[in-house]
Amino acid sequence: MQRGCAGVGALGLTLIVAAGQAAPVPPPGAALFGLGAIHSLRLSVGAADLEGLRRSPRAYVRAIVRCGEQVYPDVALRLKGATGSFQPVDDKPALTLDFARFAPAQRFHGLRRIYLNNAVEDPTFLNEWLGTALFRAAGLPAQRVAHARVQLNGRPLGLYVLKEGFTQDFIELHFARGDGALYDNDWGCDIDQRMHRNFGPEPGRGQPELDVLAQAVREPDLERRWVALDRVLDVDRFLTFMALEVILVHRDGYCLARNNFRIYVPPDTGRVVFLPDGLDQLFGRADVSWKPRPTGLVAAALLSTPEGQRRYHARMLELLDTVFQPAQLASQLDRRLLEIEPALSRREFHDLRREAAALEQRVVRRHQSLLAQLAQPEPSTLEFEAGTAPLIHWFKVDEPEGGQMDQLESQDGVRSLHIRAGPRTSASWRVQVALRPGQYRFEARAKVASVAPLPFGRTQGAGLRVGGHIRGSASLVGDSDWQVLTAVFEVTAANPAVELLCELNASRGDFWVDLDSVRLVEDAPP
Repeated sequence: MQRGCAGVGALGLTLIVAAGQAAPVPPPGAALFGLGAIHSLRLSVGAADLEGLRRSPRAYVRAIVRCGEQVYPDVALRLKGATGSFQPVDDKPALTLDFARFAPAQRFHGLRRIYLNNAVEDPTFLNEWLGTALFRAAGLPAQRVAHARVQLNGRPLGLYVLKEGFTQDFIELHFARGDGALYDNDWGCDIDQRMHRNFGPEPGRGQPELDVLAQAVREPDLERRWVALDRVLDVDRFLTFMALEVILVHRDGYCLARNNFRIYVPPDTGRVVFLPDGLDQLFGRADVSWKPRPTGLVAAALLSTPEGQRRYHARMLELLDTVFQPAQLASQLDRRLLEIEPALSRREFHDLRREAAALEQRVVRRHQSLLAQLAQPEPSTLEFEAGTAPLIHWFKVDEPEGGQMDQLESQDGVRSLHIRAGPRTSASWRVQVALRPGQYRFEARAKVASVAPLPFGRTQGAGLRVGGHIRGSASLVGDSDWQVLTAVFEVTAANPAVELLCELNASRGDFWVDLDSVRLVEDAPP
């Protein structure tokens, strides 16, 4: 096991210096986050402060940190994490270590603050390492990530994900000026609400840059909205930020959940830059649409404009061609596993290697799904006759291992879309349509045989669903004869494209949808 804090050169690069020239100064944290660095951190907290963490886990206490032969006294330590990742101090807590709070001149490898994430929601320990690397490869500021073995008062806590803090150290690495305002989203708020300012101009100044951005997203005229957004938002960076969050299926990020993001406003440009955060849960579903219905106000506003849609599409294609390459990512993950291996027991490494292999497969499936989605022609506006329209051009998503998906005649002679479940099936037949604003009813006859729900997940069995919505129809499990399923939804002018799903989430069983019965009905009552 590697015991020291030393790593290889910054980003694993060898610096060649001509005779008579001074060697370039490596950036803060270069050795800490050098390739191959697995650190050993030994933390000591006094009995009274330990009791304080039990009572008030978010309050800083004093700690001593040892890394190799280096000793850092008077370090501010507190617990971190939200629902799901938070664990108490006597378990495996996630930690914030602030080296400068009590000792302003103290730095850890040149950094004021680091985070130690317990990865309780990421059994691979690699999601944040991979996700932040992809953001940086795409040219966006993102935290550097390493790994560490951690002890607290002599008690081994195991492997942790070590991240640099969102401080001026970080900002100054990526921006020409570090004296702008850095904002944190406070418990899921968006830019039209009061956000927490980490640092920047005096608090009495408010958040004028965000107020102007909030005004821009509310501009009703779409052409003027684009112009207003382009004036106050770094649109080019945000398009990359949004596309990567969708590629990675960052379901707990800004675009899909209005969570886990930071905002920096460089004083030299005044244009808002979004920064990724909390990338521990990625690639959960391969079939998430490349063109989602965002919950983040800025993402929704940008995608509501024709120019925003066009440029987002182009950026998605560019990133799939240049950054999101499964073979290269698998090679990087395999190399990182070999670097971590000496710090783990044989059993730990066996489990980690299994989880990493599953992650690599999720990356491949996500890439395949995105390519298949983007290969679909843009749907033309669906035409209705007597208030109804048939649905054709179905395609399959996430065909299950150990199962099958096909179009066939059922045993009773009905031409059908069919899904046979494997042991872990979340599969669907889909069709994409463009609709005029209004109310609609998606309906079809369906039946199931021997459908057994999965032991996890919110939506089980077979049913109809509209993309971006919870399942709107009844859910079929067990055995059922043919019955009509319906899902009612509304289309607005800002989101005319709709994806309709016939889906099965099950561990076994068969699902049939009568192809001749599948249709959309206009002006359905809510």
